[in-house]
Amino acid sequence: MGELDVVRFADRSRSVSVVLDGGAGRGRHEGWYEAEIVIETGFVGARLPVRFTDADLADLTAFLAARATAEEDGAIPDGAVTDWPAAGRSAYLRLRAADPFLVEVRDPVQSGVTVSVPVQLRDGWAPRAAARLGRLRATLADGN
Repeated sequence: MGELDVVRFADRSRSVSVVLDGGAGRGRHEGWYEAEIVIETGFVGARLPVRFTDADLADLTAFLAARATAEEDGAIPDGAVTDWPAAGRSAYLRLRAADPFLVEVRDPVQSGVTVSVPVQLRDGWAPRAAARLGRLRATLADGN
């Protein structure tokens, strides 16, 4: 089936996505999903391995749902920050709800490098991202 986006933060010139391998087992090994963080900008293009669990997917769902609610309520970005997946196990994203939205890709375990990518997200991005993640989680649960 190819690669599957877990989440994607993008504007016209920059993107950060987490891509799950669509091969056998959908990248899941011993309770962990194996995936890559993919950074694409005019300055940086990189791929970095990342590992996460079903509980991490639930945490990301909660973050996206909270952002969707804030967006639907017309709330301005409040600077809320979350690390996904939880910091310390592998590379991770630090997500900051600001204007512009800021995605920091942090790799303290292997390279020690952090890349900051500001992204001008379109209106309605959070509900769309939450819906896509919900569909992906249902597909993963079905094992298809």
